[in-house]
This record gives sequence, C-alpha cells and structure tokens, in this order.
Amino acid sequence: MRSIAILTLILGSVPAWGLETHCGADEQVLFACAAGNKAVAVCASANQTATASALQYRFGPLEAPELVWPDDPQPHHAGITAGTLAFSGGGGAYLRFSKGAYGYVVYTAIGKGWGEKAGVVVEKNGESIAHLPCTGAVVSELGPALFEQAGLAEDEQGFDLP
Repeated sequence: MRSIAILTLILGSVPAWGLETHCGADEQVLFACAAGNKAVAVCASANQTATASALQYRFGPLEAPELVWPDDPQPHHAGITAGTLAFSGGGGAYLRFSKGAYGYVVYTAIGKGWGEKAGVVVEKNGESIAHLPCTGAVVSELGPALFEQAGLAEDEQGFDLP
C-alpha cells in the first residue's frame, strides 16, 4: 500500500480516464492534457466554493513541473480570470493565469467545421508567444458553472483561439 501512495505522489493522479496529471490524489482535475512531451494541468482544492477553492496551473514533465502558478494557491484567485467563447455551432471556455508580464491561457473549444481544440497559449505583455495544442486525451471541467462556483472574475482581456 505504501508503494501505491508513493507512486501517486510521484506521478500525480491517474483518474479513471487514465490520463496522468500533475494533480494530487486529494485535488480536483479541472483541466489536463499532454502537450508534446510535457503535461499541462489546472488543479483545484477538493471543495470548490467561491470562498474556499484554490486553483493552480502546472506545466512541464510529470516528474518535475517547470512552472507552478501561483506558488501558494489561495482562495481569492489573484491573477486568475475566466472567460467563455461563442462560435457558430459551438463554444469554448478558458482560464488565464497572469504572472507579471506573462499569461498562461488554458482553453477548450468546439466548433462546427473544425471540431475540438484544447491547449495552452503563453502570452507576454498581452501578445501570444507560444501555442501548445493538446495531444491525445483532454480532461476539462472548464465552463460557466465552474467559474461561478469557484468565484472567478470574468476575463476582461478576451481570448482568440489560435
């Protein structure tokens, strides 16, 4: 039993859908996918409420994420905003994690004629500098119900799909 607990700490959670994530067994996976040989995840405290939830963006190899933001997640969600997208025959949702001049936008969307898209866009001073599309399975709980439940501020900047 101890080896399973250690493996979970090393690999992150491996939920029923089989996707390894940076999220721990005691966290909720709000977004997760592989982007090339790296993993992207948005992890949340187990109980999502407007006053008690804490969110964190994690990116990098499963064994050792290169970026974890915010360093110490707090329920007030400073620097985290949310938005929705509307398209003919579809829509989408995204979270923006702001860290100084940088923004990390995780998104999921579906549209008639182009299907499903998901990934992360890295921004510097409001300009896109990198786009990492998800490869393989995507887990996403992003959407208005989650944003309201978690008490997230609406993103005023807007977001255009890559």
